[in-house]
Amino acid sequence: MEKSFGLFFHLKKNGKKEEEKFTVYMRITIDGDYCEISTKRKCAPDKWNTDAGRMIGEGDVVKSFNAYLDTLQQKVFEAKRKLIETDKTLNPENIKNLLLQKTDQPKYMLMEIFKNHNSQMAALVGREYAPGTLQRYETSFRHTQSFLNWKYKVADFEISKLDFEFISDYEF
Repeated sequence: MEKSFGLFFHLKKNGKKEEEKFTVYMRITIDGDYCEISTKRKCAPDKWNTDAGRMIGEGDVVKSFNAYLDTLQQKVFEAKRKLIETDKTLNPENIKNLLLQKTDQPKYMLMEIFKNHNSQMAALVGREYAPGTLQRYETSFRHTQSFLNWKYKVADFEISKLDFEFISDYEF
């Protein structure tokens, strides 16, 4: 468990030019380590309550703005809970990664995997596979490459994005 946890919103001036409104940032602090995340919202300094970390005023714009900050705050607490439940390291960077849906998992690309497969097959020709089998895999590789160029205008495709539509179109 952490010794301390802090979450607050503050204004931060961006750029060198004089701005009427500043960007609102969310700072997450755990045991002295912190990270900041832009909320992508701006507020004038005279309309900002530093102690509360919220916009001052009345009306729908202020209510909507503060509700957005409340939602972000709730998401931070949910991310914190998720990290604790899964016994992952609780630090500001991991919370940020969960919020921004960043993962450390590498991207697996279809053609790269296909190419590796064909290399392995080539090594087994004559022992476990006939040369014709490798030829059919290489033909399939070229057809897949052509399909990706035709349909998606890309050289490779992330495997996690394969879906039924991809399979149906490729089969057709």
